[in-house]
Amino acid sequence: MPLEHRPRWHPFLAADEREPGVWTLVDSLGRDYGRVRIVRIADEVGYVSEFDGQLVGRYRTLRAALEAVHLAFVRSHGPGPFQGYPKFEPHAWDAREGT
Repeated sequence: MPLEHRPRWHPFLAADEREPGVWTLVDSLGRDYGRVRIVRIADEVGYVSEFDGQLVGRYRTLRAALEAVHLAFVRSHGPGPFQGYPKFEPHAWDAREGT
């Protein structure tokens, strides 16, 4: 069986550069879900990622910045961050007289 090389999807494909230096990520329904801006601080160039109006992080590469926004978008479809395991401590109403 021959080895088949298929192109892989990447958040670059969801990015639309509507204005120079600002990439807007768009979902499959055409809705904007994130933004990456190029920034320059002194001699260094970086990227600032935002999802839902909140800062996701600052990155040195456009690829990493886009991936971070997309990961935040995917995680937003889940139940939320892990809150820890429940504490199974006996409650006052569980205590029985004489047991």
